[in-house]
Amino acid sequence: MQSAEDTPQTSDIAEQTQQTLKKLESLISESLQLYELDNQKANTTDELVNSLRVITEYLGFSVNVLPAIFDLPADSNVIILPNLDIVIRKSNGKTEKRRLDQLEPEKITPLLEYIVPLFLTMIQKEKTSMVEKITFLRDVTSKLKQMQNIKTGGSPASSDTVGDVQTQNV
Repeated sequence: MQSAEDTPQTSDIAEQTQQTLKKLESLISESLQLYELDNQKANTTDELVNSLRVITEYLGFSVNVLPAIFDLPADSNVIILPNLDIVIRKSNGKTEKRRLDQLEPEKITPLLEYIVPLFLTMIQKEKTSMVEKITFLRDVTSKLKQMQNIKTGGSPASSDTVGDVQTQNV
């Protein structure tokens, strides 16, 4: 026969069991959400790196990076290559290579904040250089066409505009 004291204890045990099961379900649910977020982080990082790699490989630029971004002393040397591999030469002379997609977002963010402005500056310089070369080639081509016109019986007194300078053929 059950005593009155046994019933509340059984009830308490059943309640504790229910609470434990609810906590366990919550643990499982939260763990699955964390797992899904971790997968999203990895996929997003891969997409970012692959997209950025297309640009950096086309440009062919290598950039020196502040060692502090990687918690290294100032006498270390860090370079990010066009394929987004990161070469780290520590102050003791040892060298290691890391891939950008293997870094944690906490490292990727400050790295991007540092290198993107550098890439933009390098691109602007490259564009300026290319415009100067194209302008030179156009000027030379124009002069050569003038010579060709003279040779083929064109009017030697015709005037042409080369760049921003008005020239008179004589």
